[in-house]
Amino acid sequence: MKLLKNCPLLFATAVVSVILSCLTFALKDELYGDYAEGYDSAKMPLFSVMMKGMADGVFPWDGIADIRAIDEKFLAGRQTADGTEKPVDETITAKEQETEIKPEPEVTKEPENTDVSGNDVSDNSDISGNDISGNSEEETYEFCEVTDDYFDDALFIGDSRTVGLSEYVDALDTRATFYSKVSLTIYTVLEKPFLKMEGRKGKITVDEALSENQFGKIYIMLGLNEMGTGDLERFVNKYAEVIARIRELQPDAIIYIQGIMHVTGDKSDNDKIFNNPNINARNEALSQLANNQDIFYIDMNESVDDEDGNLIKELSFDDVHLKASAYERWHQYLLQHAIVKD
Repeated sequence: MKLLKNCPLLFATAVVSVILSCLTFALKDELYGDYAEGYDSAKMPLFSVMMKGMADGVFPWDGIADIRAIDEKFLAGRQTADGTEKPVDETITAKEQETEIKPEPEVTKEPENTDVSGNDVSDNSDISGNDISGNSEEETYEFCEVTDDYFDDALFIGDSRTVGLSEYVDALDTRATFYSKVSLTIYTVLEKPFLKMEGRKGKITVDEALSENQFGKIYIMLGLNEMGTGDLERFVNKYAEVIARIRELQPDAIIYIQGIMHVTGDKSDNDKIFNNPNINARNEALSQLANNQDIFYIDMNESVDDEDGNLIKELSFDDVHLKASAYERWHQYLLQHAIVKD
């Protein structure tokens, strides 16, 4: 009390610092995930992470309430194919892999001229590090139709929508592996420990899991939860970094970047953040990350959209997520848009 009486300004500053630090800690994995990168507690206070975000126009009251509301609707609406409620378990347990665990590839010296993903951009290199200069001859790949055994060595990475794909499409759930979690974002996908692996105590990160297991195909769909945080450039740059890291850990995998699924017209017309024009802008940017050699862009929206480019309202229970029966459309789209290499 003596400090409050003699140094009210100092006391108020200390209280505000504590409040800001607590608020930043609560939001650092969701709203301020990208700003927390490189944070060093020995050099700067925790609330400086939030200050950096606010300097870019990302405020604590923006986006996060909408993100949590979206996820709460998904959890509340989880149902089995016959309409009965599913038990809630936000963590997806990774299936044990039968594929051979390959050693992590050697890390070569980074070139001087690099893009955000660490790839040489001085002479027309793509995100995977493959030469795409006009002097090289590249094989052209076209999408073809496959059967479900194509997914025996596939991995799906994503948020609540991918959780639904695992829960409601048995043909995929029994064959593929899913590293998916409600509220997962591109900013936390590699570093957030949420995977339970057989023979391991506690939970591990996607980065650790990818270091231990090799896949033939990797599908990634992230981006809806991130729409209330940061700007388009920051989002795409982080996405490029994640793809580059996946390529480093999975040198032989075909990577599929899946466009962000649309929301219904009602949602799009009445939400300043989670709307289809914003989704389309991000999808267009994501499509540019594909090199059509080992990284491909696919957009399943054509299987669930109406004639106006909005998610068909009858297919969704909350204007954002698909009903259980509607996930089969996504499944069929994947079967019809596969890359097969000799």
